[in-house]
Amino acid sequence: MARAHTPVNPYSRRHPKPKILDLIQLLNGRQRSTYRRLSRSLKRLAGVHGEIYYYGSSWGWALRYRRGDATLCTVHFLPRKFEATVTIPRGLDEWAMGPNHLSTVTKKDLLSLRRYSHTKMLRMPLGSARRGLDLLKIVRHKVSAP
Repeated sequence: MARAHTPVNPYSRRHPKPKILDLIQLLNGRQRSTYRRLSRSLKRLAGVHGEIYYYGSSWGWALRYRRGDATLCTVHFLPRKFEATVTIPRGLDEWAMGPNHLSTVTKKDLLSLRRYSHTKMLRMPLGSARRGLDLLKIVRHKVSAP
């Protein structure tokens, strides 16, 4: 039986460091559109900046958004995969369950994280514009929280 071909991450090595345009080339058209909207919105937040950071050979290079020393979220660009990792601080999960804050899919992910995981890191696929909007709302809440 033939195995399905798994695309290899071309940026899994530390050297050479890719440019952001190289990472964006790994995305399909819909993912690029989601990335552009997300990136523009995150850059408008006061003090938020993005930087390319190396996360080891399994994840390779990714774009992390920071404010001061705090990492707000990390956006991973992989062949056929576009997702983000975000740390869920205390209080955010209660806020997220409020009416109309996040989509039901993201709320379910947060509930399962609360039930089945000791870590507070949420991995979110960003294949749709709605999930990108959810990530943006989470980051905005983190930035505005005291």
